[in-house]
Amino acid sequence: MEVGMDISTLEETEQLGGKFYENGTEAMLYDILKKNGVTSIRLRLWNDPFNEKGENYGAGGCDIETVLRTARRAVENGMNWMLDFHYSDFWADPGRQLIPKAWQGFTLEQLEHAVYTYTKEILARCKNDKLYPKYVQIGNEITNGLLWPAGKVEYDEAGAPICYGNMIRLLKAGVRAARESGNVKVIFHLERSCDNERYRQWFDAVTAASVDYDIIGVSYYPHWHGTMQELKHNIMDISARYDKDIMIVETSYPFTDKHYADRPDVSLVINDEMTLPDGISPPYPFNKEGQSNFLRDIVNIVKSVERCKGLYYWEPGWLPLDGSTWSTVDARKYMSEEHKAGGNEWANQCLFDYKGNVLSAMYELYRLCQDSNISHEIQNNAE
Repeated sequence: MEVGMDISTLEETEQLGGKFYENGTEAMLYDILKKNGVTSIRLRLWNDPFNEKGENYGAGGCDIETVLRTARRAVENGMNWMLDFHYSDFWADPGRQLIPKAWQGFTLEQLEHAVYTYTKEILARCKNDKLYPKYVQIGNEITNGLLWPAGKVEYDEAGAPICYGNMIRLLKAGVRAARESGNVKVIFHLERSCDNERYRQWFDAVTAASVDYDIIGVSYYPHWHGTMQELKHNIMDISARYDKDIMIVETSYPFTDKHYADRPDVSLVINDEMTLPDGISPPYPFNKEGQSNFLRDIVNIVKSVERCKGLYYWEPGWLPLDGSTWSTVDARKYMSEEHKAGGNEWANQCLFDYKGNVLSAMYELYRLCQDSNISHEIQNNAE
């Protein structure tokens, strides 16, 4: 069982002065994670997250140099890691899958070659640095495809897919590079984790095309996706239907809906994207107890589904600091999202409060490894 954390912004957070505390004592984030049974970290990779002046787009930077420095610290602390290829210069998710600047104007055939070559070059770099990942995601939240418009999956008015063909060609290119590079588990990562019909459509198409992969990865955010009962039904069904292991590679929940550091100029995700329709209450209170109860219940689901092999919490240490932002002005221009505000919109989802103190929800994750030898294995690896 993997007990994981996505800590892609860690290096930036530390550079901005972020500090972490457990029981009032300052500690490195890795020490707190290892003590609490974390076995793996997840790191996103962007192709070229820089403007023309060489300034990064924010949100951790996440170029290959940053990724490898962070991965090295994980390996030195006895953890393994998951490499999340976005195949974009910045965020790739259900609403945006932007072709990297260097690949713009490419034909589908050229994009296939670029995906293959880039994946192979990155994994060769990992191997040369003795930092080969245990898991590789070929794309991030790719329910609607990747590298739009070439690899976008379109759906008709009834919600049925029109064509998966281009996406499948791009996925096969990435998988082929991963298989040729070494021993690594290949993950296909979708969101909409409570939408069983969509998962069946997607993986039926991938299966019919004989696309090779090992693990189905899902994002689960209750404010976007649905109830835990729906989540459990879906992951039980698809693991049996496709005979594949499952991992929840992203999840989180707020510990507050209050602004941090008396800075009302910086919007929290709770105030916009997480706003629920009128008359619908959040499944858990937006407080520390609610966050703990959320993780308690999702850990119980993970432990109850035989083919579910891990849970990764998304960005537990992305503290709200001066200079911390989900995107710079230039990044928003690159994405054609100039109308949005900057700032750290995820700070209220951390497993640390705004001052860096560990929250009780961290200990709910530790229950994932209590019935195994995970914590013992980490200690042995570190010795």
